[in-house]
Parts: sequence; C-alpha cells; structure tokens
Amino acid sequence: MTLNIIEPTLNSYTGHCYSLVEAIAQAAPVESVRIWAGKESGAFWKAKGEIKPYFSRSMRRMQSYFLFRRLLGEPGKVLLSTAGTTDLVLLNWAAKGKIPPDKVYLYVHWLGAKAAKAKQLAIIARRQPYLEILCSTESTTAFFKALGFRAKTVAYPRASQELLTLPSHTFDHLLFAGAARIDKGFDRIADLVEELAKNNVSWPFWIQTSASHQARHGADVLFQIERLKRSNYANQKLIGDTLSPHDYRALYKGAISVQPYSVDDFQDRVSGVTLDALTAGCPVVVTANTWLARVVLEHNAGVATGDLSPKGLLKAVNDIKRDFPSYSQRASRAGQILQSEHSAADMMRAVFKMHVSAV
Repeated sequence: MTLNIIEPTLNSYTGHCYSLVEAIAQAAPVESVRIWAGKESGAFWKAKGEIKPYFSRSMRRMQSYFLFRRLLGEPGKVLLSTAGTTDLVLLNWAAKGKIPPDKVYLYVHWLGAKAAKAKQLAIIARRQPYLEILCSTESTTAFFKALGFRAKTVAYPRASQELLTLPSHTFDHLLFAGAARIDKGFDRIADLVEELAKNNVSWPFWIQTSASHQARHGADVLFQIERLKRSNYANQKLIGDTLSPHDYRALYKGAISVQPYSVDDFQDRVSGVTLDALTAGCPVVVTANTWLARVVLEHNAGVATGDLSPKGLLKAVNDIKRDFPSYSQRASRAGQILQSEHSAADMMRAVFKMHVSAV
C-alpha cells in the first residue's frame, strides 16, 4: 500500500511543514510513501519517502484538483497534512461520486475562518460521508462532528529524531524563533527590542526574520524588520536565512523563548515553536488564555502573561531569569512528556486503523 502525503507548502526547512511531514513519513507503517510537495522541494529532502516536486505557488488550487482526481483513482491512501476548506471543496469536485471509506484523511490544524463556512462544509459532509477529518484540538473536532463529518482528535505529530536537549543552567539569550509573522507577535518583539535599547539592557536577543512558506514578507512584517534595524540594539542578532533542523534546534540552548502570539489566533491552536522550545529544555514566555499557555502552565515551564507590552514581557522574562535553572529543568521534563504525547503513531493509528507503536 502507498501513503500519499500532500503538502503544497513544503519547499524547504522553513516553517512547520518539514518537521510535520518528516514525522508522518517516518511513522508510516508502509514502505511506499510519496510526498507531493512544492516544486522547490527536491534538493533538501533527506527523510523517508519519495518526494514529488509538484506544486507551483500560483497554480496550487488547479494542481490540487487534478492531483486529487488522479489519486482518487489509484490504490493507496491520501493524507493532506495541512488541510483547509478549499481542499474539502476541491476533493468533492474531483470525486466522481462518493469517496470510498478509508481513502482520504485531512489534518486540520485550527478552526480559523472555517466556522464562517459551516453551511458549505455541511453540504460536503453529506455528499462525502467517508472523508475523515483529523484535528489537532478537541474544539475543532467538535465543530466538524457537528457538521456530520467523521472527525477525530490527533496530537500534532513530532519526529522521533528531534532529540531532547539537557536543561541549561545558565541563561544566555532571548529568542524569537520561527517565521516572522504579525499573528505571532512580531510587532511586539520590535517593541521589546526598542525598550531594551532605551533602557540600556544588554541581553543578547536572537530573532528569526525568515519568511513563512509564502516565501516573501508582507509590508507589515518588513516594516517591523526595519524597526529592529533602526533600533541600534547592539546585542540583537537578526537571522534571515533558513536554518537546517540542527542549527534551528541549537537556537534554543540557554534561551528564553518569547512568544507573544495573538490570543485570537492561538486560543485553541497548537504551536510547533512552543513544542520545539520545550523539547529543547527552553523555558517560554507565552500569551495568557491560549493553547500555549495551557501547556506551559500545566508543566510550570515558563510564564503566561496577558500584558504583552514591553514592560509586561520584560517582567515575565525577569521572572524566569531569576530562577532560570529550575525553569529549564521543568521545560526539559515537559519536553519529554510532550514528545511522547505527540508521537506520530497516534495519527498512523487513525489512518491505518491498526496498532502502530510509538516511534
């Protein structure tokens, strides 16, 4: 049997796509794994599976429709690793009739704007009763079940080779990791850097400024990058290049990860960066009343704050910094627990309807 993983945004190590698809491919209990990815994906892929450079950014929807038509007519399973409303619509159009049971699985990471399209989605649920929706959170699962879909909660998969890091005893730097996006509070990071410069604070601050899988920044993010450059904060390091997985993980050693994410966007949305930080034994500052906060507070692995102003973030950083070794120790323990809870075996059990050992 073949497992077809569809991830149009996979073109490089950038963003969550690489680690997500790697985790799924690694755990698949079949030898034949085909990964339908972006056209720029061929050179860097070293993990299990045959990479298929297929999608162009400008033609993604049309290409998805024709790929769905092709794969629905072939043996094997189809898994959309980052699925949205458009995928459901295109699958329904591409099918000649009812998609058969145990054929297509869609992994939905968050609800977002899908709630506004409930009527459209309910029609698809009636026409395609055998589509299986896998969701990263319980609330998203409940939404799709209420519309008539087969839906199940599946933990966000993590690759087993993402090695746990020993906790650090000494604070070294602040860190903003991952793609530079406004919904991840990148503007608040610029505010914080200006505050550090104004108060002559000398903490090193490493800031990733790389784009998401869209490959280019919007004007809002470019404006914030210019603010960072104009701040003249001597101890900031702006990291614009896409990092290898090894170099990316190295960012977290001795760091406090600052994650002032939007409460509206991340109230019930999993963050790969939060999981990355804890896996690396890195304590975090996160936004209160979010998925991030619930995970961090459960393990006392950082500070959740509702005050995302520079002064509020500085207070949270100082609270961790005063007892950094203990926070790092608890973050490391949380990472061990979460790596087990987020094994990709959970998704493979849902897809293959069989027992799959944790990997």
